[in-house]
Amino acid sequence: MKIPDLDADTVRRAVDGDLTTMETLLRAIEPGVYNLAVRMLGNLDDARDASQEILLKVVTHLAGFRADAAFSTWVYRIARNHLLTASTRSRESPEVSFEQIADTLQQGLEFGRRRIGIELDSGAMLQEDRVAAIATAIGCTQGMLLALDRDHRLAYLLDVVFGLSSEQAGEVIGITAAAFRKRLSRARDKLATFMQGTCGLVDPGRACRCEKQLPAIRARAAAADPANAGDARLKPPPEAVARLEFERWQAFGDAAALFRGHPEYRAPGRLPGAIRELLAHRGYL
Repeated sequence: MKIPDLDADTVRRAVDGDLTTMETLLRAIEPGVYNLAVRMLGNLDDARDASQEILLKVVTHLAGFRADAAFSTWVYRIARNHLLTASTRSRESPEVSFEQIADTLQQGLEFGRRRIGIELDSGAMLQEDRVAAIATAIGCTQGMLLALDRDHRLAYLLDVVFGLSSEQAGEVIGITAAAFRKRLSRARDKLATFMQGTCGLVDPGRACRCEKQLPAIRARAAAADPANAGDARLKPPPEAVARLEFERWQAFGDAAALFRGHPEYRAPGRLPGAIRELLAHRGYL
């Protein structure tokens, strides 16, 4: 999922107009760019649009790459600059807050308790309920991530999900490694404090379980009611969820493991039309 480093010769040939090399370069970085955009923006359509814009910026600024940092760091910087200000279709911080998410989860639990016989027992769930519970876990934890402001969200993702060192992450963001570690610590503390006090996947002593939220989620969907934290929840593709195991999600036990457990999202897998048009305009086609 990481954005890979490419050797200087590959970058040089792309700058010199080798179409095959340019396509190879873009295809190599697209999965990492797209997955970062998905987690930063929480919406697959937003991520697709943002990824296209980021790839366009890589193409148009490639001649300015001076190799004073790793190629991946340079691409991450372009992605950072775009994603910190990108507009989104979904509600986001400050509208999405930890307090709002806690209220929605509590209402979901209370709804299930009122519907006698509807609240699901994880020991007797149908496969479709297990899949729905995993999708709920992915969406709910993504909502929690969106409750962080974008600067802290990016710091958390670069470390926990993408595995960048403090030194490289600091270069990406434009701060020292020590400053990055402080920002990361604040992000970790905010998420961990909320999840330890709320989420049964992190603290088994908490009442909230993903399967217990299903009755309320289904009732809201049936009523087409957008007034809930689900507006900001990522709705992962069914095929991505189907590859995950319900029991594994139940056993993660800490916030970072939950976020690392999110599926890797398949990038569009083709050069977007706008990029191909740009390549043609620049004489690559």
